[in-house]
Amino acid sequence: MVELAIILGIFGNLVFGLGLWGKLFLIKPLTLLLAVVLGGLMVQKKMWLAVWGFWKKVKKDKIALGLLAFGGAQAGVNLIGALGPELGFDALWYHLTIPKIYLQFGQIFYLRGGLYYYSAMPKLTEMFYLASLAFSPAGTLAKLIHFSFGLLSAAALYYLAKRYLKLRGALIAAVMFYTTLIVGWESISAYVDLSRTFFEILALDLFLRWSEKRKPADLYESAIMLGLALSVKLLAFFSLPVFLILTFWKSHKIQLVLKYFIFTLIVPLPWLIWSTLKTGNPIYPIFSGILDQTHALVLNPLSWGKEFFSFFIHPQDPISPIFLIFLPLLIFGLVKMIKENKNSGLKKLSFYFGGVMLGLMVTPNTGGARFLLPYLPVWSLLTVIMVEQSTRFLKRVLLVLVILTAGVNLGYRALANWKFVPVIIGRQSRTDFLSRNLKFDFGDFYDVDGRLDQLINHDWVYVIGGHNWFYADFPFVHESFSSFVPGLGYILTQNAILPEKFQGAREIYANSQTKIRLYLINPFGQND
Repeated sequence: MVELAIILGIFGNLVFGLGLWGKLFLIKPLTLLLAVVLGGLMVQKKMWLAVWGFWKKVKKDKIALGLLAFGGAQAGVNLIGALGPELGFDALWYHLTIPKIYLQFGQIFYLRGGLYYYSAMPKLTEMFYLASLAFSPAGTLAKLIHFSFGLLSAAALYYLAKRYLKLRGALIAAVMFYTTLIVGWESISAYVDLSRTFFEILALDLFLRWSEKRKPADLYESAIMLGLALSVKLLAFFSLPVFLILTFWKSHKIQLVLKYFIFTLIVPLPWLIWSTLKTGNPIYPIFSGILDQTHALVLNPLSWGKEFFSFFIHPQDPISPIFLIFLPLLIFGLVKMIKENKNSGLKKLSFYFGGVMLGLMVTPNTGGARFLLPYLPVWSLLTVIMVEQSTRFLKRVLLVLVILTAGVNLGYRALANWKFVPVIIGRQSRTDFLSRNLKFDFGDFYDVDGRLDQLINHDWVYVIGGHNWFYADFPFVHESFSSFVPGLGYILTQNAILPEKFQGAREIYANSQTKIRLYLINPFGQND
């Protein structure tokens, strides 16, 4: 998996480089080369031997087989959602739309203004999406990429758990994580949290390997994995101090701490330099004043409890109640473990969990439980470990709860994803599905009657208003990052009044459902 992560990291940075160079027309051959390399990984004999060995063990244990079946069923349900059209707000806002804009212009550039301000941040996963959109403009391949990161995260957790647990216990941890509602929801949208989760699990796994075998390569690879997580989302920075403290605790060498720090930051460095050159701030829009108070750090310890319990009651993406039920046992076990004198890998795992959870409480909770997602695997693992060290009764309780919760969550996600089935099998048109499910009052866009496609005929359009423009099947410039360019013949508004300087434009289309108005303008007349 480390090989896979490094290959993906190299590919993402090559896409970034091509975009800055203005050579995105080379994206297809580069992506085909990646497919060949990944195909080479897939045919490696050692991988299939490991899979076969795993299967031989699982089929001998009926409970393990049942757990695997639940995980497989959840993957199938998630796949249905991933194959359907994208509905996620952030995906339609910037995760998919910014790469689409880059493809339209053939280059990567900073999208100034108050709509696409996240364009200055590291976007490793969006580079994968950019490549996928060259083959699958509707976004289905991008959704499947994020779905795959969910499976990879569950597999990475299983192999990490095998360090401390037997087969059944490791499967319980993996299934407990993968069948959580937030994982199921993220698996069907082109967000980025599951890719960050994958890299952070690998960073932890490699660090624990280093702490046991003292191979420098493991420590450096751990730092690289964390750097890739930072390249996905800057919030991964809250994990870095924890790893630095643990590195010093194990080695008592400042130079190793500095090396870990340097190896971590060198990975997202191209993004940080680019952001600095374009905005003057390496972590823009953080500390830029453009974000509202909901994005401020939570420095009041009295608020942390409220933030913590919101993870369990957030209406959009709650996590499993199992984590809350066994929380007292987990806290008691962690305190006991930390008090022990022996410098074990399990003790480091406990310190890591405590440190990242503290960092999470400081993080502004604007994303609900998805900000917790990268740390949910280690929470699952530690919960199972603590139960395994307790009584047989609690072991049975945990197993029953995991199966019951997995079944309930599976049913819930199946009902939620059922709406995608008619459009996937062709009984419902994509246009009808999106017309019924997009939220046009919230800024979603779609050409519900096909008239825009006929009128615009793939000409460039100046867009005013609106918010989520991924489904615009015509090249456009948005008012937020570009002034009106002489020569553009059309202006499209959504939930917006046409500016006075364009009052001479002639309205040629309007739709009350989507709040869209299209204007024909003399390309040699009204200019900005």
